Amino acid sequence: MALAANADYDVRPVVRVDPIAMVLLTAAVAYSGALLSHDTTTGAVKPFDGTQTDRLAGWHFGDAVTGLTTATPAPRAKVTRGGFSIKDLTVGGLANTAADYGAPVYATDDGTYTITDPGSGQKIGVVLADDDRASGKAHVYFLPIGLGV
Repeated sequence: MALAANADYDVRPVVRVDPIAMVLLTAAVAYSGALLSHDTTTGAVKPFDGTQTDRLAGWHFGDAVTGLTTATPAPRAKVTRGGFSIKDLTVGGLANTAADYGAPVYATDDGTYTITDPGSGQKIGVVLADDDRASGKAHVYFLPIGLGV
């Protein structure tokens, strides 16, 4: 399900994760924890909506922000390009077995993750461990975008 509010993720840096300020598409709302992609027309970022041809930008961690590209200065999202993990993340398709470890993780929108390839073949992370097999939660490492992702 797409995010409608800030996500309270337990983010654990693995590599340096300095955010990059990117202009947010007009009327787009980036909530904390949202996966963002580039709008193919303007180049501004927007919450990822599942369009598999979109180029991913990274994750916004910070206050919710609404885009207005005509403003001076235009509102910007704080984009972290990966290299971190999130503990207790809900991930669809977990088999609740040891086979989940190392499974690729895909996004279907800005806040929905699954180990079932939605057809993009573009993995954005891997399952490090099942945090609670009964609940479908996992510890996921998100790969740095731009380095093969």
